[in-house]
Amino acid sequence: MTRPGFRRSSTGGREPSSAASASSAGGEFEIAAPFSQAQILHLMKSEFGRARRHGYPLSCVLIRVDRIRELVATHGSELRDAVRRGLGRVVAEKTRDHDHVGLLSEDRFLLLLPHAGVGQAEVVARRVAQAFANLEIELAGQRLHPTLSLGIATNGDRDTLFFDTLVSQAELALDEAFRAGGDRVEVFRRERFSTPDTAERTE
Repeated sequence: MTRPGFRRSSTGGREPSSAASASSAGGEFEIAAPFSQAQILHLMKSEFGRARRHGYPLSCVLIRVDRIRELVATHGSELRDAVRRGLGRVVAEKTRDHDHVGLLSEDRFLLLLPHAGVGQAEVVARRVAQAFANLEIELAGQRLHPTLSLGIATNGDRDTLFFDTLVSQAELALDEAFRAGGDRVEVFRRERFSTPDTAERTE
């Protein structure tokens, strides 16, 4: 089955155990590359416009692997590749076919959840975080168990006028999760965060 952002293939009709090594994600269950930054932001803009026109909720989740830069500095780029494969497999397992995921920056992923309010998005984010924490990444004889920080924002009110404002809100929530030590999910709430100025831009 082909889905936006990821491709998965199964030869035996079975999904791998969550404890399986992420570095072996290529056989029974293969994950293609996520959308590029340009592609995922284009999708974000399109989904945000549709959500505003038709009045349905849209949530975005920013995902960052905790201490990924330090881990790559220690273990090399193979660790980054293994982590991305593991995260790709988890996201494919824990999201719907019409959700989208892409690489927003070198170490951050953007997950779009159309028709999902903040409560649904939080459930998905916690499922992704838990499944990823259960992965065992084996590299050069070492077994690693990296964790995730996730930040959630939703267009639950009509005050969010621009798609990049929603991304900025998720970024604030992600940074809060990371500052709190990682391995956690944070939801953007206006009473807790000040939104960056996106003054009078049009889509």
